[in-house]
Parts: sequence; structure tokens; C-alpha cells
Amino acid sequence: MTLQEEIETAGEAAGVRLCIDGEPTTLAIPKRKTIRAAVIERYVRAAGYTGVVCFTCGNAAEALRALGLDVIEVGPNGGLEARRWWKPAEIYHAWPTRFDATSGHLPLPLMLQVASALQVHIGPLQPCRPYYVPTGSGETVMCLHWAYPECLFVAGYDDTCKYTTYCKEAPLNSLVEASGVVVRRKA
Repeated sequence: MTLQEEIETAGEAAGVRLCIDGEPTTLAIPKRKTIRAAVIERYVRAAGYTGVVCFTCGNAAEALRALGLDVIEVGPNGGLEARRWWKPAEIYHAWPTRFDATSGHLPLPLMLQVASALQVHIGPLQPCRPYYVPTGSGETVMCLHWAYPECLFVAGYDDTCKYTTYCKEAPLNSLVEASGVVVRRKA
């Protein structure tokens, strides 16, 4: 099945009739973690946190570290690994002086700042055109929905890639599903 067919099928399942003329545009944003990290860095310094804790596959922690933040990384590249998705309250109790920079855990005001920064970085998009967005926690695709409300974003989970694997405990799942079309490729 082509990506176009997958999106049309997922759209019908969500009650959205899509007529896609040609292959949808995959919206890859290579600097998304750097953009996100800049928003977090400004907030962490202004709020006086001692550093951040980040449950990650690696990219988010690396971008935060590159901006000079003290990062406790929980993931394959860090000194700690999690066997499940930790809830924000659990992270706070383990590291009360650090900001939780885990993707999918940002407070709404910071996500809206990320949305604005992404919009500045990307520039204008064609309204009503479907954009396939590789998705992990759902944070980027939600920020795009808010930055470009006139566009259709298709959240694409791909369980064959560690960065875009669907995790049933991710806190933004229901919001991602309610906001548009979701395509899930299982391993």
C-alpha cells in the first residue's frame, strides 16, 4: 500500500474524506529538536531550574546539551534507561529541581512557543494540502496543528524506527488522534 493509500484509508477510518492528488508531502524538519531546545533553554534559565531531565531516544537531550544545559538523559545514549513511559509526576518526584524536557511532556505555553518558532523556521505552507509528519511523542505534529490550523497534518508512526515508534502510554496520543489523521506502520 502506498503512503497516499494509507493516508486515505486512515482518513476514512477517522471520518475524513481525503482526495489526495499525488503523493503527500513528507514534512521533515531536521532542526525541530534544536528549535524546541532553544524554547526550553530560555524557559529553564528564566525559571531558575538547575537543569533538565529528558527521557529520549537521544536527539532531544543532545540538542539541549548543545545549548549548555545540564542534562540528565534517560535513554539509550544516557546513563539511565527506562523500561516504560514515566508520567510527569514520577519524573518530578525523582528530579524535583530539574525541568522535565521529555518530548510530549511540555506545558502548553511552551508548546505554543515551539509552534511559533517552527512556523518562523518553516515559513508558509499550502493550506488544505496533506502533510505527512513522522511522529513519536506527538509533540511536533500538535505544534504544527496550532501553527498552521488551515493545513492537514497526518501523524505518521512507524514502529520500525526508534524515533517514530508508537508508545501507548504517550500522554499526547488522544490529542493527536482527535486532531486529525493518523497512520501507523507496525513492525
